[in-house]
Formats: sequence, C-alpha cells, structure tokens
Amino acid sequence: MEHAKWLEERRKGIGGSDIAAIMGLSPWKTAFRVYQEKRGEIQDWSGNESTDWGQRLEPMIRQWYSDRTGRPVRVPEKILVSEKHPFLFASLDGFTDDKRIVEIKTARSGKGWGEPGTDEIPPYYTLQVQHYMIVTGFEVSDIPVSISGAPPELYEVPADRELQEMIVEAAVAFWKQVEAGIPPEPTCYADAIARFGKSKAEGVIIASEDIVNDIVRLKGIKAMQEDLKTQEEELKGRVIMALGENGNVLSDPEGNVLVTWKMSKERTYFDTKAFQEEHPKLYEQYLRNGEGSRRFLIK
Repeated sequence: MEHAKWLEERRKGIGGSDIAAIMGLSPWKTAFRVYQEKRGEIQDWSGNESTDWGQRLEPMIRQWYSDRTGRPVRVPEKILVSEKHPFLFASLDGFTDDKRIVEIKTARSGKGWGEPGTDEIPPYYTLQVQHYMIVTGFEVSDIPVSISGAPPELYEVPADRELQEMIVEAAVAFWKQVEAGIPPEPTCYADAIARFGKSKAEGVIIASEDIVNDIVRLKGIKAMQEDLKTQEEELKGRVIMALGENGNVLSDPEGNVLVTWKMSKERTYFDTKAFQEEHPKLYEQYLRNGEGSRRFLIK
C-alpha cells in the first residue's frame, strides 16, 4: 500500500502502534496526540532517520527469521481489520502459515529487552503485538529484533486474554471520544499547549492547594536550571581558555578527543532589516498576521 493511502487508512481506526499511547505507556506520543491524528487536526508522524533505517533492515531481518525458524513469512497486502471491532486494525510486518505474527524491530539499546527466547520485551511492544493478536485471532507473536546493529535475537509473546480485554476496553472508550470529538485530558505541557494555547479566555482563577504547590516546585526547578546554566557557562569558559589561540581540539593525555572548537563555514542569510529600510513598501506587501497564542509566565 502506498504510504499516503496507508496514512489515510490509519485515521479510520486504532492500530497497534497507537494502543500504547492510548493506554499511557508510549515513550513517543500521548493519547491526546493520537486523538489529534485521528481527527485530522495534525499531520501523522511520518518517521525519522531511525525508523527509515529500520524499514531498510526489515527485509533482511524477515529473511533471518525465516532461515532461523524454517517458516516462510507472508506479508499482507492490506491493513487487517477486526471483525468484532471494525475500528481496530493491524498493519503486520508479516505472519506465518501456522498463524504466528511476525513483528520486526530494531532497537538502539537493550533497555526493556530481557533474555532472548522469552516474552520479556518493552511494554509498549507487548501492547502492540497483543493488539495484533486481537485483530487476527492468532495465539502467538514472534519478535525478531536487532539491538544496536547486532545480529537479531528472537522473542516470543503468547496471547494474554486479560491484557487483551484491557486493550479492547481502552480502545473502545478512546474511539468513542474520537467519534464524539471529545479530546482526552492533556497529560503534558505539549498537550496542554495544543489543547488550550489558542483560547482567548480571560479572568482570574483561584488556584487549588495542589496547583499552588506545583507552581512552587516550578519556581524551584527554574532556579536550579539558572544555577546549572551559570555553572555550565563558567566551565565552558575555562575549557575554551585552555584552547585559546593555541588549537581547536582538546584531548586527554592518551589522545582521546575531549572537546573541539572549530570555525564553522560562512553562512548566507537574508538581511530583513536592511531590506525593510531600502524597500519599505515592498516589505509591507509581504507582511502577514500570524495567529496569536497564549504566553505562559510564572510570576
């Protein structure tokens, strides 16, 4: 399926990569962001260099799995949809003739990965494959993973009925919110800005005791950050003075590079101020009014 079509289909329901965020266990996104994606309020995340590299490695890891297990891997030509819950779907990396899901992963580190051959995988991937087993009805998922570029290892996750019931319950509740246009509660600063940042509300709200305590903590954190920033500037200054005009690389006695301070290439930029002064009328023709937003200040 073409990527644009795949993204369009993703908005019609909940996929395996969504469920961890919906249940508050994703390190990458929140339920509120998934809600925005499904409602078409923001662009779906299209990946980065790491995910692109993982996609390039996927065929090799799939072949490794097939060679290791003796099982041919089938790759679905379309997104699979649950018969019982049509808003649940699965975009599988592959499956086998004996009804095993094959979910291929690459990881930068071994954090969250237990002993190979076990079901000890990061919890957000556990939710993903359990979601896939709900959609397909399969009883087991195999997860071949390459960690830090090493040869793959294989993990096996059996179906967990209790966990699957929790996934369905969370998914049903979330999808009702999507259909009704009722966003989940923000759980972080970015969510809160996205949810309320354009509001023109005015008036004084009396803070609860918990919020007063939160503000006190914020002030303390801000003071710590300022103190750390001062220390950072002092230390950087001392290191730079060690280089001075004598060199641009600092190393330890064994020759290991510690710091570089090299001249960057010249850059070309548009001199907005000079253009405004020399061509004021033309400058005004290209001025645009941006949408206002609320500014958060701690007094």
